[in-house]
Amino acid sequence: MIRVLVVDDHPIVLAGLSALVESDGGLELIAAVRGAADALALADRPGAEPPDIALLDLQLPDGDGITLGADLKQRWPRLRVVVFTMHTDDQSVIRSLGSGLDGYLLKDSDPDDVLAAIHSAARGTLVLGRGAQAAVLAAAAAAPQPAALAALDSRDLEILELLAQGLPTAQVARRLFLAPKTIRNRVSDMLDKLGVATREEAIALGRASGLGRATRNDART
Repeated sequence: MIRVLVVDDHPIVLAGLSALVESDGGLELIAAVRGAADALALADRPGAEPPDIALLDLQLPDGDGITLGADLKQRWPRLRVVVFTMHTDDQSVIRSLGSGLDGYLLKDSDPDDVLAAIHSAARGTLVLGRGAQAAVLAAAAAAPQPAALAALDSRDLEILELLAQGLPTAQVARRLFLAPKTIRNRVSDMLDKLGVATREEAIALGRASGLGRATRNDART
């Protein structure tokens, strides 16, 4: 059973999405809340059993879904976070993926597609709605391909692989037995090699090129 948390400040959307989750026999709705504070309170509750998937609105009355998603993944490392929003701007998509979130869906998606996305995200697959796919492809096309990744050395690729899995800098550093400052310096150099301006664009480019997929699946086992 896939445990699902829903966060959306619009009552109708919250009720509709909750009902959709409950209509699927393979899903269990563990909570439906209207803000970041309520979601974080749930995560900080002693003994709270973590969800497998969180569906988060992008704009919340007390925060934004991207920051909330990153905070929840810090508390629940195995959590998969999918942004569920009406916003299609490229910057939000790239920022979501660059922050280590696991999907981006639009609220005009068909119900069956939403349910399929939840199941796919739970298996560790990066989930992108049609608008999000276009943004990632645009980010990938903005850098020279395939020469962009070819410009990275083996250590760069190791770092980008882990970042594409959604690991924060501190965890990447521990995994590779390096100092966090070294990771930050390597990422800065990597941006120049990739021809992009931000860490988020580099991660989106890495994911668009196939990095991060295998281990995101392995993390569920």
